[in-house]
Amino acid sequence: MRTVLFILLAITQLASVAQDSTAYYKEKADLQYENKKFHESIKNYKKALKFSPKNYEVVKSIADSKHKLEMFKGAINGYNEAEKLNSNDAELYFNRGAAYVFINEYKKALKDFNKSIELRPDFAEVYYYKGYSNASLNRYQEAIKSYSKAIELKPDYAAAYYNRGAAKAEASSYEAGMKDFEIALQKDPKLENGRMNIALSKLGLKQYEASIEDFTYIIDQRDENLARAYLYRGEALYELDKKQEACRDWKIASNLEDELAAQNVIDFCGENTKKRKPTIDIVF
Repeated sequence: MRTVLFILLAITQLASVAQDSTAYYKEKADLQYENKKFHESIKNYKKALKFSPKNYEVVKSIADSKHKLEMFKGAINGYNEAEKLNSNDAELYFNRGAAYVFINEYKKALKDFNKSIELRPDFAEVYYYKGYSNASLNRYQEAIKSYSKAIELKPDYAAAYYNRGAAKAEASSYEAGMKDFEIALQKDPKLENGRMNIALSKLGLKQYEASIEDFTYIIDQRDENLARAYLYRGEALYELDKKQEACRDWKIASNLEDELAAQNVIDFCGENTKKRKPTIDIVF
């Protein structure tokens, strides 16, 4: 009888030590994760896992750390292991879906996003990523529905307005798209590419003078959109029969290594004076 009690006591003590050690290393790793020290967090999560091999939170956290380090395939493998321990966490499917997005596996991502929504219907960010995945598969109407749901759940979601506008523009609904871009910029004036897409929408609507004004503003900012702004201002100028000015802009864009502008110089800046439809590339 004493032997049995001793064994039970020993087992209880070992379990307590394992629980304490798991908590210690997990707490340490959580702090490192919060401080964006993801390599260190992985090491300590793995130490915690030695004491508690089936701890769902620890397994998922290792995958999350790899995700932050852009080790997307490793993160996906980690999420697969975590799913075996808990298949009812909406965040798990969202995170794995996002990892699939980053490696362009949009159909697999959509499966995960749908599962995440099934578990948590009010998860606005999932609808946003679902919209992005559908848009990347050229399913623009489906993308618009997803972005609209994200906006319904989160009315100040500037990025969702922005991407919904891009999806509408890709579906040639430039005016509706432009309205979304304008709302997005109102909600977040620093939103990257917002003004560029408004200018492109005006170009699509054949509002050439207005688009030239916007492209000129973007050119004056001298940011990452500089080459594209010269390219598309050239498009608008060409449509207004200002060929010399258009070719000047295309040559500048070509010198900034824009391939389409370089081709335009070859095709339209010699004796060729034929009309052409602007090629519009909306930015998601």
